[in-house]
Amino acid sequence: MRIKILLAIGFFSSCSFGQTLHHQMISTQGGNATTPSGTTVKYSVGQQSVTGTKTGNVIVQQGFQQSNWDKIIATNNVLLVNTTTYPNPYIDVINFQFSQSIGENVSLLVYDVLGRQVYSNTLQIFDNKTSVNLQVLQSAEYFVQLSNNIFTYHTKIIKN
Repeated sequence: MRIKILLAIGFFSSCSFGQTLHHQMISTQGGNATTPSGTTVKYSVGQQSVTGTKTGNVIVQQGFQQSNWDKIIATNNVLLVNTTTYPNPYIDVINFQFSQSIGENVSLLVYDVLGRQVYSNTLQIFDNKTSVNLQVLQSAEYFVQLSNNIFTYHTKIIKN
């Protein structure tokens, strides 16, 4: 009888603790590979979400830890033109101020976190400044590329 009681207590204890959700990070493994055509594939195993983006040659990415945005934005440091983005986060209108002239027009491309282009426009520059109304976008984080024949700039923006 004692053995049956001990087994029952052990069984119920293991059931209640065996299904407990712990706040721990899922272990991930991954790597990257470059195909002979120059396509870079980055992958991770164990992520709960898939994100992707592209730049230059196609780059396919999976997992939170594989974002290429920070590497692209870091290339802004080598530019001779300082660009200020404000306000960020924004509600409807976002402004871009340039430290010197970059021409009369600039192309604007906006991508969502999955790397899909969600907006594009050509903006006119007045007094080294341009503004765009992006109220059509949903509240989220976006990746922005501004470019023309002499200038390229990347940044992240947040829509409230």
